[in-house]
Amino acid sequence: MKKDGSVIEKRLQNMKKFYLKASDLIDNLPDSIPEKTRALLKEKILGDKDLKKLMEGIDSHRPPRFFLIGRTGVGKSSLINALCGSYVAKVSDTKSCTEQAKPYYCKDGDRILMEIMDTRGIAESLSVDNTKTAEDMLIDQINEFSPDVAIFMLNCTHRDDIVEDVEFLKKLASSYAKINNVRLPIVVVVNKSDEMAPPRFKLPTEYPQSKINKIQEQVQYYKGIIVKNGLKIDNIIAVSSYIDWMTADGMSVTVEDIDKLPQEDIDNLQMEFDGRYRIEELLNILEMAIQDFEAQAGLRMAARLNEVVNRVAKQLNTIFSTISGTIALTPIPVSDIYILLLLQAVLVSLIASLSGRDISLDTAKEFILGLGGIVGAGYTFKFIAQQGSKLLNALWPGVGSFISAGIATAGTSAIGNSAILYYLDEKNLEEVKKVFRNNQKEKTPEKETDNSSTTE
Repeated sequence: MKKDGSVIEKRLQNMKKFYLKASDLIDNLPDSIPEKTRALLKEKILGDKDLKKLMEGIDSHRPPRFFLIGRTGVGKSSLINALCGSYVAKVSDTKSCTEQAKPYYCKDGDRILMEIMDTRGIAESLSVDNTKTAEDMLIDQINEFSPDVAIFMLNCTHRDDIVEDVEFLKKLASSYAKINNVRLPIVVVVNKSDEMAPPRFKLPTEYPQSKINKIQEQVQYYKGIIVKNGLKIDNIIAVSSYIDWMTADGMSVTVEDIDKLPQEDIDNLQMEFDGRYRIEELLNILEMAIQDFEAQAGLRMAARLNEVVNRVAKQLNTIFSTISGTIALTPIPVSDIYILLLLQAVLVSLIASLSGRDISLDTAKEFILGLGGIVGAGYTFKFIAQQGSKLLNALWPGVGSFISAGIATAGTSAIGNSAILYYLDEKNLEEVKKVFRNNQKEKTPEKETDNSSTTE
């Protein structure tokens, strides 16, 4: 999650500008766009509940707080780094790195994205003093830290007897609820899935089914103990937080040797091998477990923003494609082509704004024509098919309009997908054009092809 120059903050501001731009663009559409179409656009975009919730989160969010609990050796520090996507917490393959509770901060520039409290292992025999055990200290710490979610960590490669740990978690959750008058969400993370046999498979996409099955068996084993002993949890998931690191100039470095590096090199460590397994799913689970809206929005802004932006873009594409199909049902040939081009230009402009680029409708039209969209290269055939199909209404009422709507919907969808590839996924224009042409071929129904050849 380490970024250059507060990328997250810039993306958040882009999202706010997008919301304002959508309203302005719709209000300032030419009179040729029917009033019903404008009202439908506003209702579908500005009235979307998920989008409204996202906008509220931009203005009102805070870093979520997570509290890690588990025995020594389960990989709490490694999980912190896996969640942050950068080397934040010291990791060792041979000894415990956490002698006392310590907060870690995932940052984007100076902006704190997440706060994670790493703790000493459960059931450590060493007392803080003659009157307070390590477990009592944990209870004090979790109440002081006031986490949004407690993450109970277990080891995927050991079938530990965790009954005592479960009883301690029940005690901790009860204390938290009594003091804070709110339930403590608990997510169980079964870490070190990469070490499950056969351990030579470290890349998640290469895990054999036998390994996946063993991982799931371990999850079910722990879940059975937890349920049997009455600990209420929000979810349980097996993950791997395995990462190999290298310096900015490409030199491989073991976790044992990282401390020997200059601090500047440590601060700029990069992933040489990403063996993380189901970390994205874990983030989803954590987001669902958080009860506080501002903290939930904070996690969404920090860890799920790219996903959220793409989801908004795809939703826009669906809205505009559907409306384009509706426009194409009008009985007047040719005139709706201008309306479709305007709608598609608005769609492209809004998707561009999600990436931080403020482009005009004219620039958006140029993008569409450059792809081979409306009346551009490669789209003339579609144009003839669309307008020619309407003439079929004279002979077979409704048939031509149905075909026309299908072409308009598919064409708008293809243009929207191309805009997502170009502006959000940052693909080069030639690659986007190729995808667009392929998309058009795949979405051209046989009936449309037959009818178009009849009208030529």
